[in-house]
Amino acid sequence: MYELELMQSAEKLARDVIQVRKEHKVLVVTDAEKLTVANAFALTCRGLGAETVIAIMPLTGEHGREPPATIAAAMKAADIVFAPTTHAITHTRARLEAFGAGAKVVILRGVTEDMMVTGAMTVDFQQLRKRTQALAHVLADASEIQVTSDAGTDVTFSVAGRNAFSLDGFFHAEYGFATLPPGEAPTCPVEGTTNGTLVFDYSMDGIGKLTQPLTLDVENGEVVSVSGAAEDVQFLEHQFARDATARNIAEFAIGTNPNARLIGNLAEDKKLAGTVHFAIGDNESLGGSVRSSIHLDGLMLTPTVRADQQLLVQQGKLVE
Repeated sequence: MYELELMQSAEKLARDVIQVRKEHKVLVVTDAEKLTVANAFALTCRGLGAETVIAIMPLTGEHGREPPATIAAAMKAADIVFAPTTHAITHTRARLEAFGAGAKVVILRGVTEDMMVTGAMTVDFQQLRKRTQALAHVLADASEIQVTSDAGTDVTFSVAGRNAFSLDGFFHAEYGFATLPPGEAPTCPVEGTTNGTLVFDYSMDGIGKLTQPLTLDVENGEVVSVSGAAEDVQFLEHQFARDATARNIAEFAIGTNPNARLIGNLAEDKKLAGTVHFAIGDNESLGGSVRSSIHLDGLMLTPTVRADQQLLVQQGKLVE
């Protein structure tokens, strides 16, 4: 259905945004559920003259789980890695080690053919870069952030000394990866400083679209209790039981993409301008010190965000 449009989108992204050139060694890492998107990037990169290899790995089952050792080794040998996978490999040692070896990794977690040709991918990338970088600079300079919402979120945390990222689709040499769809400015709360209540009111990794809000009570940087739909609470409690550091509040991010849609897939949901998301689990790849086997995002639709009392988001609308 999307064959022509898919190839056109892959070519635009690879050539103009990621800037693949014929001297690059490209690795496309995928799984059985994302082969169509993976093949579009592989064909495009070969058409641009780059030496291109496609590697199909088993489904990992969840975001943040390490890929097989053979895939990790291949990632370190590449110049550019496209990763259209069902589950994200952003927060993995493999991704960090590939960055250390000089590879640039393009994360396309859960991206479908539809997502390649509509919604967030159709944004003006240059304008998005300006907006996202400006917001990331404010977050990087801030000391404390407060987030509230009509749904019940009321939380504060320190980001003093922490970096913030401009995930605008383009590569940034200081952290070596790009994300598509583009459009978020994340940072990493200082461990042990997050206190209050988080209410995810739309979607969450591992669950999808929520049937009712999911409330997390947080003390000193860790989730201490969860309430919501019984099956959602059970899912999170299972995650917490697996890993001693899974309760860590790992990430805070603001969406910046006006073209993003709410589709129940966090890969696009969390990029919608004016939304925010928090993650639990691993924060090492964001500059933190907590290593965990999970990294799961939860989305808030209409938050209000203040950084050192500067209003950044008001009830789900970016203040620019």
